Amino acid sequence: MANDRKMASDASLTQVISLEEIEEVWKISASNWLQSEFRKLDFTFRSLTSFEQDESLVRILGILLSELPRAGVNRNEDWESGWGQILLDFERKSDETALIPQYFNKFNSVRWRQKLVAPVNKNMESWMLGFILDWISDEFLGDFSTIYEFGAGTGHNLLRFRKRHDLTTLWGLDWTKSSQEIIQQIATRRADPNIRASCFDYFNPDETFQLADSCAVVTVASLEQIGTGFEPFLNYLMKNGPSLVIHVEPIGELLDQNNLMDYLSLEYFKKRNYLSGYLTRLRELESRQKIEIIMAQRSYMGSFLIDGYSIVVWRPVVS
Repeated sequence: MANDRKMASDASLTQVISLEEIEEVWKISASNWLQSEFRKLDFTFRSLTSFEQDESLVRILGILLSELPRAGVNRNEDWESGWGQILLDFERKSDETALIPQYFNKFNSVRWRQKLVAPVNKNMESWMLGFILDWISDEFLGDFSTIYEFGAGTGHNLLRFRKRHDLTTLWGLDWTKSSQEIIQQIATRRADPNIRASCFDYFNPDETFQLADSCAVVTVASLEQIGTGFEPFLNYLMKNGPSLVIHVEPIGELLDQNNLMDYLSLEYFKKRNYLSGYLTRLRELESRQKIEIIMAQRSYMGSFLIDGYSIVVWRPVVS
């Protein structure tokens, strides 16, 4: 009993994910701007007790064994409804915190370095993704006058990019009308004519919507919704030839199926019909010298259920 109490006591001690640790894990060197943004976040957590770890694993297994909605073309109405509710909240509230999607910060644990940890601040999950986007924005997006986010949802990622790139034209594209209305409201409230919205369906790309020269394309946890049906969008990108494409998505090829937490994440990908085989396809295109993959790495950050924020950066090869 004494040993059990000591284990619980030790596990309850708080720790902090430091910028130095992130730099080591991501193999990066943070700029002064990125350091200043990191200081605004609270990545304090405590380790789970043995009981909490077991309880969490049982809960994840229970979810995996339950009926879950599968991603795909049939879910347009679900997303229309979800973003529609956020649109109503945004219309009622005067601040942009209403734009954070409902699926963030739902659980008491998040993933860091293949373990579940308990955040001290309930916003840690959304802040994790936010900091990944800050790094991407700082590292990759500085040279572009136009950035397109496909599957932009509530537009909250566009606002993350706006922090670093105040004059860039930002396009938010989504297949739901409510998403486009949210982004248009953001532009109006901010008096920012360089934030724009348009309709775009991953499953049926609008070939008449042409990308600007020397632009960047970004997807953030949206390409995940098309399962193995990525060829139409990939073909669209290859035809339009953006200068850079960045994905922050669940990428099964980058996880370790021999690690329990990764294995459960991979099983959840399958259960939900999330993006599958995409990086393998990109590697095949690279082998044919059609594209260049600049980066393919995991962030080791994730939600209770998945390690879903891997980063893939590539560009078409100009022949």
